Amino acid sequence: MSKGSVYLLLLEKSKSKKLCLPLIDPVNFMDLSKLDTTISSLDVRFIDAFLVGGSTLAAQEDIDRVIEFIKGKIDRPLIIFPNNVGSISKKADAILFMMLMNSSLTYYLVEAQVLASPLIERYRLETIPTGYVVINADSAVSFIGHARPIPPIPELVSLYVIAAKHYGFKVVYLEGGSGTSSPITPEIVKESKKWFPGLLFVGGGITSAERAQELALAGADGLIIGNLIEKKNGPERFNEICKELAKIKSQDV
Repeated sequence: MSKGSVYLLLLEKSKSKKLCLPLIDPVNFMDLSKLDTTISSLDVRFIDAFLVGGSTLAAQEDIDRVIEFIKGKIDRPLIIFPNNVGSISKKADAILFMMLMNSSLTYYLVEAQVLASPLIERYRLETIPTGYVVINADSAVSFIGHARPIPPIPELVSLYVIAAKHYGFKVVYLEGGSGTSSPITPEIVKESKKWFPGLLFVGGGITSAERAQELALAGADGLIIGNLIEKKNGPERFNEICKELAKIKSQDV
């Protein structure tokens, strides 16, 4: 992938279809043979880009290794989903330059971004300014990021989305958390999309085509699916979800 093209590519694709984005956590794919089996089982026709990262810590060399491996298998953009400064890789095509908007720590609001900026500049990574909003408290990302729990009330969540709009973020990522017991509702997505002109991504607890369709029809531009892929028969279920998403045109929403 050419540098500087990832966001515009996704934006253009989103005008006609819903985006399907697998999230690969390097911590869970230290064994490249396991990663090979998983990647080979994914239907590349329905994949718009890969996210690499997670809420748990991985060494930079492991992230580099995973990104290089995926690039050798599939010609799709590789976007870093960072958990900290150490997750930045020059092997990637872009990085979600994120603010964890409901964190109680200034570190995740601005300090980590300041520390990361020189390295991003050195690597010439494309940055995709992203407002990251964690809805539920029962997840690793909520614990690690000191996210203040937001009640699943659409009007409350939309306040963060409106703020993201005025910050000039290109993406808002509504996160339910991996394996969460309280996934993000279509009502939250609908209210959020009403206020945000950029790309609205939703992740966490997406385990069925039915649920994916509900979120897409509510206004999600892209769905990020990670935890499911790691499970038995997960890649097959991922393919089913993305296949159904491909039937939904953006104009249908």
